[in-house]
Formats: sequence, C-alpha cells, structure tokens
Amino acid sequence: MRRPLRGTVAAALASLVLAGCGGGTVQTTDPAVHAAAASTGTEPTVLATATATGALRATLTNTGKPITIWAMPGGDSTGSLPASTSYRSARTLLVDRIEGDWVRVLLPTRPNGSTGWVKAADIRISRIQESISVNLTAKTITVTLPGQAPVAAPAGIGTVKNPTPKGRFYVTDRVTPANPAGAYGPLALGLSAHSDTLSEFGSGDGQIGIHGTNEPASIGKAASHGCIRVPTTIVTLLRQIPLGTPVLIS
Repeated sequence: MRRPLRGTVAAALASLVLAGCGGGTVQTTDPAVHAAAASTGTEPTVLATATATGALRATLTNTGKPITIWAMPGGDSTGSLPASTSYRSARTLLVDRIEGDWVRVLLPTRPNGSTGWVKAADIRISRIQESISVNLTAKTITVTLPGQAPVAAPAGIGTVKNPTPKGRFYVTDRVTPANPAGAYGPLALGLSAHSDTLSEFGSGDGQIGIHGTNEPASIGKAASHGCIRVPTTIVTLLRQIPLGTPVLIS
C-alpha cells in the first residue's frame, strides 16, 4: 500500500488486497463530541467502538497537507501521514479518545493496534453509525447500516499459516476492480489492518482487505492469506460503507 496508484485499478488492487489474495476546537456539529472535547479528565471521553450511537471518524481539515502524528499531547512528533492513501482515498482515521485540544486516533500502520495523537485543529470529526464485525471462529461477517437490521453471512478467512489478524480496525480505502468477475469480485475495501505473517504481498505491504471472490467454494472456509472473502449479498452492502467505518475482527 505504499506504492502510489498507477495504471489500472485492477493493478492497484493486486497490491492492496494482501492477503486474499480552527483553533483548538473539535470541528463537528455533534453536541456529544463537543461535550467530550470539553473534558480534560484522564479517563477516555470517546471510544471508537460500534455502539448504538456510533463511532467517531476524523477527516483532515487541510486535505492538501500531511497530518502530523504525536506520541502524546504536547510530546514529540513520531512522523506524519499523507493527506491521501496510496490509492487516492481521502485520509480518514478512527477516533479513540479526545482530551481537550488533542485527539487520539487508530493508525493504519504496523504494528496492528497502533495509535497516535493529532491536534484537534487539524481534523474534522463526524459520527458514523455503520459497522462491520468478523467472527473468525464462526467464519462469518456482519454488516450493520443505519436504520437497518444487521446482516450476517458466511465469510472466507485466513489460513492457519497466514491468519486474519484480530483487533479493532477501520476502512481506509474502497477499490473497484476492472474485472468484477475476477479474484476480488466487484468491490474491495482496504482496512487499517496488516498481516502478522506476511510483510508484503505483490508490491504492497500486506494490507488486509474485505472483498468479493470468484471462488465461492472458499466462502465459510479458512482459505485466504488473511483477507476476508464475502459473497455477493455482502458486497452489495459494502457499497454503502463509508471510509472510517469501524471493523471488529475477533
């Protein structure tokens, strides 16, 4: 996922889908977010878990510049993230905690579960009610859209050798393959997750994805390099999933 997007979307997908082969205020109209930002306590004020009220995602205020990541509020910078992903998706992060003028976010970097702090002035926060969960034991995926009952279906997951990583992640990219009847089906979502066993896949960095498949017999089995393969019914729902949607894999 480090390589810039070039050529066909199908070529980009090959490296994306690893393994399945203003001031210091938080900018939002959500009163709950303002209340959280006003808190300066040491306990987490907002957690990015899928709840009845949804999670919080962060998009960049200045979409043309990288966003600086900090180890802790007022501490040292640990680097930055480009304003867009390697697949030209707008940089979107998942909010983990808000403390005054600072926001802790989940990072789309290795190791899985990495977090960092960003300045509230550099982001815009919005509530997101969509969610995805994957049960590795049952080999199922559940997609929840606002105002609709959750939809569950069998899913293909990683093998024992290259398992699907567990954790709390989020959607970073949406890719439409050039060939909808190909190995990745008509749609793939890139996640903030990375394979724990493969450092690269093709020319990418082992990013995990959720995608369709042209091997329907693999659905419900441990058959991929770590990606989550889903049937057409779920692919249809994934078209409605925005960037930043939380994904819980357990």
